[in-house]
Amino acid sequence: MTDGPELFGFPPPAALPDLRWLGPDYVAVLVGDLTRGLLRQDAGTRVMGVRCAGEPDLRASVDAAGVIRSHDARFELQVFVQDGAGRPWRLRGHWTYSGRDLGTAAASVTHSWRLSAAEGV
Repeated sequence: MTDGPELFGFPPPAALPDLRWLGPDYVAVLVGDLTRGLLRQDAGTRVMGVRCAGEPDLRASVDAAGVIRSHDARFELQVFVQDGAGRPWRLRGHWTYSGRDLGTAAASVTHSWRLSAAEGV
């Protein structure tokens, strides 16, 4: 991501083939979704960096034929931002993607952010 935030600790996409349902570059998708969410709260927010603080927790469910139809991917993150007033913050929390009905016409992918701490730095 040119001119984007610094990224740390994310396993390379090739190392996590179970995340292909998010596209060829899950990190770019995650950072883009996260950034858009933060900008909805404060249009002046600037994401400076995102650290994946551990291995992603991946959970899949299969249908009767053994095909993966649902998948959850949870990431423990530290997000370094500057708010619209110029104050720096470190946000800690969990970002989760939930894919349902994967491989079907009804497929959907949602995401959520659960903030556990916001610290001024």
